[in-house]
Amino acid sequence: MASDHVRGEMDITHQKDTFDGFMSITVWSSILIIASVLALTLIFAVQLDWMISVLAGALVCIAGGYALGMKTGWYITVAVLTVLSFVTGGIVSIFSMLLG
Repeated sequence: MASDHVRGEMDITHQKDTFDGFMSITVWSSILIIASVLALTLIFAVQLDWMISVLAGALVCIAGGYALGMKTGWYITVAVLTVLSFVTGGIVSIFSMLLG
């Protein structure tokens, strides 16, 4: 049995696909976490306007995606998250004006 094994002949496509998927998720998550921390730091520590902070986070995502050669799905995700951030921030701003 063990003598039948020849080094380098095993099909590793499944392992390679799993590793590539893991690395893809890791890269996406890392860039999104960096952009989120940047935006929150600009909002709460620097006390910059929230709209400018969201745009800065989006620009970091776009630059990171370009630098790492991300595909179209990345840019669509960044656009959707940016629009969602603007909608959520707008709703919070409206409620804060009504309450305060």
